[in-house]
Amino acid sequence: MSKPPPPTRPFVVATAEATTARLRCGADMPVVGLGGGIFDNSAEDAVASAVALGYRLVDTAPKYGQSEAGVGRAVARSGLPRKAFFLSTKVCCTSYEATMRSFERSLAALGTDYVDLLLMHSGVCGAAKKEPRSTRHAEARQVTWRAMRALQRSGRVRAVGVCNFSLRQLRQLRGTPDVVQLEFTPLLQRWDLLRYCRSNGIVVQAYGSGGGGWRLWRKHPELELMGRSPLVATAEAHGRSTHQVSLRWALQHGLCVIPKAALEQHQRENLELFGFELDDAQMAAIDALSANRSVYRFRDPDAFA
Repeated sequence: MSKPPPPTRPFVVATAEATTARLRCGADMPVVGLGGGIFDNSAEDAVASAVALGYRLVDTAPKYGQSEAGVGRAVARSGLPRKAFFLSTKVCCTSYEATMRSFERSLAALGTDYVDLLLMHSGVCGAAKKEPRSTRHAEARQVTWRAMRALQRSGRVRAVGVCNFSLRQLRQLRGTPDVVQLEFTPLLQRWDLLRYCRSNGIVVQAYGSGGGGWRLWRKHPELELMGRSPLVATAEAHGRSTHQVSLRWALQHGLCVIPKAALEQHQRENLELFGFELDDAQMAAIDALSANRSVYRFRDPDAFA
């Protein structure tokens, strides 16, 4: 089957200079944030550095080591009011009761009484991960989603969303999320899912657009992104890094981005995505890198029922 073409120009958000995206629930989410996966003892200092540079969205999860507690301490250190931040965390695809317990632990770790965005980390039920075709995956997605919506109605969660869902899984969900978070890079372009989200008022938040992918390209050269000629040529033309070009490409396709960066220099670079624009030819050249390849080597969500 031939891969679908990327969206035409009118599909792309009219301006990539907007700094926030309005969610279905009415909340405004920064289009650039600090990605999760900053582990253990480095989390607090990394988030504090990012906040000092101007980051206000921080993505975290219980699975990211001690990051939730580090985020909470960094927010407290900043001296800024809680409402200045957009904090995002996650729950696993599990049961109603386990979702509620996980959420309470996250609130305690973050030192807050609400989160701005609660995401289901994936559509895979961990208890059945060795049984990809088990009906438990679909059942757990619906039950977890029901718990998340209850938390949203309670006012302790502003927006709800899902991560790493396929288009099929998203369509089966009993309700419409505010946000879909997924891997979206020049090597993994998911236009059908993006079109569906756009037509249903769902904001898409991309991770991996900076090409990091846990640096798996060191062992798997086919996953290397930053040295690809369209990115290199475009970076040279704009006097930018290839990381900035790849992130800018995502913004111009109407995505929000959450690049992971622990060091101040990298954090600063990832914020400097405005003030330049890729032209149609540069966008098309990067679009042509599409290879249906995860830079994290994640399994296709549709491998699970």
